[in-house]
Amino acid sequence: MHRLNQEEKRIVPKKLLTCIVIIALSGCGSTPEPEATPTPVVEQPQEPVIETPPSGEEWLARAEATTSEYEAQYFLLQAATRFLDEDKAQQAGAILIYMNPQLLRPEELQQFRLQRARFHAALEDWQTVKLQLEDLIPRLSSEEDRVQGVELQYELAVAEERHFAAAEHLLTLQTLMPDEDFATQIWDHLRRVPADVWRGEPIAESTEAAGWYSLLKALTQALDRLENIRYALGGWQSAYPNHAGQTIVQEILDDPQLSNLAQRVAVLLPLSGQFATQGEAVRYGVLAALAQRGQADVRFIDTSQFNRDEINEQISQFDAELVVGPLDRAAVERVAGISERAWAQLALNHAPDNAPLDNTVYFALDLAAETQAAAYAMTANDHDNVLLLGPNNNRGRQLADLFTQHWQEQHASDSISRYFYSSSDEMRDVVRLAMGVQASEARQAQLERSFDNEDIEMEFRSRQDLDAIYLLGDATQARLLKPFIDVSISAFSRRIPVYGNSTINREAVTEGEADLDNVRFSDAPWLLPEHEQSDLYQEMLSVMSGWNRNQQRLTAMGYDSIRLAPRFNLMRLLPGYEYAGLTGQLRINDHTVVRTMTWATFDGSEIKLEPIGYVEQGSR
Repeated sequence: MHRLNQEEKRIVPKKLLTCIVIIALSGCGSTPEPEATPTPVVEQPQEPVIETPPSGEEWLARAEATTSEYEAQYFLLQAATRFLDEDKAQQAGAILIYMNPQLLRPEELQQFRLQRARFHAALEDWQTVKLQLEDLIPRLSSEEDRVQGVELQYELAVAEERHFAAAEHLLTLQTLMPDEDFATQIWDHLRRVPADVWRGEPIAESTEAAGWYSLLKALTQALDRLENIRYALGGWQSAYPNHAGQTIVQEILDDPQLSNLAQRVAVLLPLSGQFATQGEAVRYGVLAALAQRGQADVRFIDTSQFNRDEINEQISQFDAELVVGPLDRAAVERVAGISERAWAQLALNHAPDNAPLDNTVYFALDLAAETQAAAYAMTANDHDNVLLLGPNNNRGRQLADLFTQHWQEQHASDSISRYFYSSSDEMRDVVRLAMGVQASEARQAQLERSFDNEDIEMEFRSRQDLDAIYLLGDATQARLLKPFIDVSISAFSRRIPVYGNSTINREAVTEGEADLDNVRFSDAPWLLPEHEQSDLYQEMLSVMSGWNRNQQRLTAMGYDSIRLAPRFNLMRLLPGYEYAGLTGQLRINDHTVVRTMTWATFDGSEIKLEPIGYVEQGSR
């Protein structure tokens, strides 16, 4: 929370009268308006005089001049209000802090709470804003105050990324300010609301709200069922002919990329050369999706055989509406250089540096995305202090930096510890150091020296502040680390949950092993128990020799890319829409496919699903 600095606290004395004088002299540094030079009087029709409300300084002067304690408080409240209107939060805060609200009347006391909320909103102290606004709006007597109160509720919802609540507050403002147009803002928030809201039946408080909710429900159902968008929106237009959303709906219908489902898809993959194995794995997924529900006309193009211009020519000859791929980084960079294109693109890798993003979305399966998701998921599980253990190499430190960055967005900088090992021989000592065991044993040795080297029987004590551990390494490293972690937790401590990434889910290492017992990890849901497409997985496993975990994930990616194809353009418009894919819950936001994976736990040699609440991710 922002606070007045010590100098300001020092110059604002306790006596209210002196406080008023000093704030008036130094609060804003503005100079009085120069007096206008008198002009000759000319007979003209008199225009109505518009009274300008007193400034903050003028209200302060009135507070200084009055001898009434009540009037002084009332004038100070008006001064704080005007300073906030003038974007002078510091001056307003100085007044509000030193006011005595007990002297105010009940309706003025509510206004005092409102101005305090406005002050803390200016400081982006949203927790205090929330406390001040609790039960406040119904108590406000004037319409102007109610508008300010609802505006604060809206700002709070935006700060907390509660898009449904933000839209509801805008709908309330629309009724309070009928001459204002909030349609674009309402739409921008509602399209970011998770699709499950529209799959249900949200309660509408007005006809206007019902129209908006019906629109989002129609779009969601059309995407779920792959229905004709024109038919779905045509029905909405007939049901709500005078609704504020009509303009937005017409814009969707006028855009052929949004109103028509993509049917012709060019798939760019390395089907020969260095990355042929990975390219074939993706191709298997594409073919599996087409075999189940072949709704697209697909052409495969081998990116290892053609240069950029040749690839572009083949795409144009096929008249593709959507391009899926390329997969390998070099090919992604080549295709990114195609400037004139009539097609959208779902690239199967990260965006190249400085690549144009128009009509392109990037879909990547990598540990960086998993590491970021883990930071959010562990926060959702109410962990506050975490320990990272990782290999002492560039990749390990990059992942540690990424996790730290996202962790510290929600937690204090000292709530995370990081330790690295250069080899398996170092793991035991690194874990003992990280868990505080070495420090405990050093204290025991010091005590023994104090008693003439007499042996002292005592249990070691491990760190008590840790409540979660995240492993940045692979399955082999995790299997070696976990026993060291278990024996480094003292008998007086509770069990500390251990998390890892998808690389620990490798059958060749984990099958029949108990070393990873109770380790939680995230992975593509298709590779975990109880998935609705498990029959497809077993079928492909039986016919594909040497189909390892990494290839299985790529196959799931190919399957999902074709499932996203007909939904692609409209999903770009609706960041809240999620598709339940084989690789995870998928949505498109800011030119990126955001993937929410499934969490599971090793229970001996078995894998069991581990429910973790929905986590809103800012990016990939």
